[in-house]
Amino acid sequence: MKRLLYISQKPHHPIIDGGSQAIASFFHGLLQCRDLTLTYAPICTKKHPGDFSAVDHSIQLIPLRIDTSISMKVLRRSVSAPMNVLRYSTSEAMSTLYSRDSIEQFDVVVCDGFYSLSIVPKSWFSSKRIIYRSHNLEHEHWKQRARFMPWYLRWFYQRISRQMKRLEHSLVSATHTVLSISHEETQRLREWNANTHTCYPVLKTKHHLIRGNESEPSIGFIGNFDWFPNVDAMHKFIGEIWPLIRAKHPSVQLEIAGRGSEIFNHPTHRIKGLGFVDSLENYYQRQQVMVSPLAYGTGLNMKVLEALSYGKVIVTSALSVRGFENKTPFLIADTPKEFAEFVLRMLGSSDQRETLESNISTYIKTTFDQETFRIQLEQHIHG
Repeated sequence: MKRLLYISQKPHHPIIDGGSQAIASFFHGLLQCRDLTLTYAPICTKKHPGDFSAVDHSIQLIPLRIDTSISMKVLRRSVSAPMNVLRYSTSEAMSTLYSRDSIEQFDVVVCDGFYSLSIVPKSWFSSKRIIYRSHNLEHEHWKQRARFMPWYLRWFYQRISRQMKRLEHSLVSATHTVLSISHEETQRLREWNANTHTCYPVLKTKHHLIRGNESEPSIGFIGNFDWFPNVDAMHKFIGEIWPLIRAKHPSVQLEIAGRGSEIFNHPTHRIKGLGFVDSLENYYQRQQVMVSPLAYGTGLNMKVLEALSYGKVIVTSALSVRGFENKTPFLIADTPKEFAEFVLRMLGSSDQRETLESNISTYIKTTFDQETFRIQLEQHIHG
């Protein structure tokens, strides 16, 4: 019986973004693993306080409540270390981990997300089996963010990216096993740690395929618009692709959902910015096609996974699906014209859509199978 400590960089619930969605999937997958006792230590911040009311009482729960505000101490130390990591490195969290380990004597520590890996006591890398579940290359995330900053902040974000890369390299190299949710990033992480494997989240097909109303055709995009790649993608889609679609299909509407999507609401152009939607089932039921035209991003696109789970055809940029090894379910467009043509083709042929929806159901069952995930995870835990 292995004694396992699971540290997540966010709580698994409520699911409010792609990161918490990925963590929830992994947490529930861990619960299916055999021959282990689980201690769950989610990092809880003011932004992500967590809701643990549904956690089974058999699981030992130790929330790590961290104040991520930027103190003078953090500012001084940020000269030589990435500020965003220093915000999480508190003596209280480290003390809690040491204290619990003195009682439980953990055999395995699973760190879900880079910030959870960054707070692991250094001595544990040589005394315990450390498994790092990578959501993305963190230094690449900060490098991309720098592109969207005003010129006077760009250098600061670029410095964080450089500092992050050094730290990321050091911690990943010291880790026993790396599980990457992105196939593309698995190849790059192997340059730092040869024991790196792709480990996709578990995904289940909904019990029935949901199809939109043919008399009121709609295409959809869903995402959190606090996340800059989503804002950039929608501005470009509305400016470059949407006019091409409407020119050939003027009755179609675009429904953009997710926190902050109200900024895109434009009824005269048949664009609805819905904001946060209470029922994903109702939302997806209205859509004939989902789009994902992202030009930036790291890791695996969790909203693409979500659309797959509803059996939805997805027209996408190459970057939106670069984390997937098998790209056969996707219609990948390289230009605005090609993107619009794919969308129009799917709107014009329910037979083609239904064939693709059936293929998506098969793809999910073979690529994101829960039993395969459990066996893979148990092998890494038990060695």
